[in-house]
Amino acid sequence: MPIEVSKEQSEVLARTSPCETPAEFEALRAEAKPRMAAIVREVQEPNQAVGTTVTELRDLAVAVLLHQAPLEKVKYGPEKRDGFIHAIRLVTTAQAWFGEGVRTGAFRARSAAEVVEASRPWRARLKAFGEHAFVFDEALAAQFADVNSTGTVDEEVSDLLTLNNLIGEHKEALLEVGVTEQFIQEGLSLYEEAHGRDLGAIAGVRNRAEATELRNRLFTFAILLGREARAAGVNACYGDDTARRRFEAASFREALRSLRPRRGKAKADGAGGTAAGEGKGNGAAAGEAAGGAATGNDAKPA
Repeated sequence: MPIEVSKEQSEVLARTSPCETPAEFEALRAEAKPRMAAIVREVQEPNQAVGTTVTELRDLAVAVLLHQAPLEKVKYGPEKRDGFIHAIRLVTTAQAWFGEGVRTGAFRARSAAEVVEASRPWRARLKAFGEHAFVFDEALAAQFADVNSTGTVDEEVSDLLTLNNLIGEHKEALLEVGVTEQFIQEGLSLYEEAHGRDLGAIAGVRNRAEATELRNRLFTFAILLGREARAAGVNACYGDDTARRRFEAASFREALRSLRPRRGKAKADGAGGTAAGEGKGNGAAAGEAAGGAATGNDAKPA
């Protein structure tokens, strides 16, 4: 027999599925930042399969939706409810992108050729629009015909930024010759995809270690909010044995563990401090170089 899914289960699954774009992920993260800064005192790492903990978090979110009325009486209202659900979504996204996604190849850095090739049809169409809209202004029309002459990602990002800004400046004239809002959005999406082709363009993450740290921070945050939801549910439904036991079952005792000290850090604290310090210096220089290289691509279409 097919498994029946309740309305609340469907809602939780839909609202906690991974984000589709870096922009969507960043918006949720920015919304969560103030509370995250207030309650996350120690970043911990998963102590069991992330999928197991996500299932437990989702089950708890279903209980929260089912018992909204009594929860609101104990000051656990829509804002906290939505914040908890959004935290689960941040975890599923971080795990999909920075965890399993990288390991399995579902999320991977595209080659420069793939990034450049993706925008060619859109750029060719934009060139035709520009030639028509500015047939009596050859210099301006030529700007819409720009091509990626080097075949590099850096030039691709720069070109797409320029072209999207040109569209913004001359939108009215372009709309008159057939440019649509969908076409404009496609250009913005191509820019976001080129800019976010690898881990380095998402949330300022420059390497795998930083990606793991971000995943762990979001994971810790979601567990803390889960514990808050559990405590509120036990309190709100104390007189309802069935509901109370459902909240009590969400203990998350096995979800987190303290981060293990890294070997490099241990050396830095002992006799091997000089070598470790040198390694750290090299890493910092590499990070600065990466940060410097990314700075030019941090602009966004106007």
